[in-house]
Amino acid sequence: MAAITDLTFEQLNDAAIADSQIGEAIFSYSNGVLSLNLNKLTGDNFTDLDNEGVCESLFKLRKLAGDAQVLANSTVLPNEQLTSFPPFTFGLPSAQGLVRVSQIQTVQLPLLANTVVGTN
Repeated sequence: MAAITDLTFEQLNDAAIADSQIGEAIFSYSNGVLSLNLNKLTGDNFTDLDNEGVCESLFKLRKLAGDAQVLANSTVLPNEQLTSFPPFTFGLPSAQGLVRVSQIQTVQLPLLANTVVGTN
């Protein structure tokens, strides 16, 4: 098989459907436009562009990418696996009950190009 260098939006949809907190597709495609429904992703009801929610949205989208990567990698040899979305690193809980989470995404950028691909 060929090495996996990226994920599809359908793979992220599959991960969203399998996620117990989301349970439905978050990406749709209609009339040449690919859309991400942040209300479905976060479970929040955004009413305008002044709403906060970027941190939560990016965290959850990155989590789905990691989940989709695990599933995609299950069908290929180790040297063909996508390694762009490693597991999160969790800190110790604070006195306020908060936990710091570090997320890493690794990609390759060709010089003078607009193409971004994952790493193996």
